[in-house]
Amino acid sequence: MNCFQTIQYTIRQGDNLYQLSRYYQTTVQDILALNPNIDPYNLRVGSIITICPGDRFISSASASNPPACPNTSMQFDLMGNMREAWIQHVYWTRLLLISIAEMLGDQDATTARLLQNPGNIAAIFSNYYSAATANTIEQLLTEHLTIGADLITALRDGRTADAQELTRRWYQNADRMAEAFGSINPYYDPEEVQKMLYDHLDLTTQEVEARLADDYQADIEAFNQVEQEVLSMADYFSLGIMQQFPQEFM
Repeated sequence: MNCFQTIQYTIRQGDNLYQLSRYYQTTVQDILALNPNIDPYNLRVGSIITICPGDRFISSASASNPPACPNTSMQFDLMGNMREAWIQHVYWTRLLLISIAEMLGDQDATTARLLQNPGNIAAIFSNYYSAATANTIEQLLTEHLTIGADLITALRDGRTADAQELTRRWYQNADRMAEAFGSINPYYDPEEVQKMLYDHLDLTTQEVEARLADDYQADIEAFNQVEQEVLSMADYFSLGIMQQFPQEFM
C-alpha cells in the first residue's frame, strides 16, 4: 500500500474500525493491512494505530478526533453477520468446486448446504427491507450458485459451448443483482456493485480453472483473493445499510 502521509491515531472508548474508515475515507481492510496485530473486535483504548487517509479526506483541526460511533455493538453485529454470511458463501462454493472437480460422493449434500446460503444473506437484508426485496435477493443468489455449479461441471467435462453460454448467463445474473441492490439503497452504486460482482466471478473462474488444471498453488492463491474480495463486498453492503438507516444504530 502506498501512502504519502499516514496518521497515528490513538484509540478512544467507543471507537471501531468501521467508524474510523468512514471518517478517514479509507476501508476497514486497509486499516487492518497497516495494523496486522490488532483485534478489530476488541480495540484497546489508548493503543496507537496507523491510518492511511483516502484521497477525499480533508485534514482539519478535528482530524485526530473523529465523532464516536453511537452504537458500536449494533454496527459490529451487522458487520459480523454480513461477513460471516458472505464468507460461508465462498467457503461452501469452494467445497462444491472440489466435490465436482474430483467427482466426490458428497456433491448432493454439499450442494444442499450451499443453497442454504442465499436465505442466510437475504435474512440479514430482511431486517431493513421488505420481504419481497429479501426474496429477490435470495432468488438471484440462488441462481448465481446454480449457474456456477453447472459451469464448473461443463468446464470439467470439456463442454465448451455450454460453458460459454453459462458464463454469459452468470454475468447477466450479476447485472440483475447489481440493479436490484442499486434500487433499494441510494448508497449502493449499481456500477460499483456490478464491478464487485464481476470481480467475484472473475476470481472464482480463476479458482475453478486452476483447480481443474491440477494447479493447486494457483487454485489456493485465487481463493485467497476470492476471500478478501468478498469481505470487502460484505463491508460495502453493511456500510450502505448503516448510511441509509442511521436511526437503527443509535
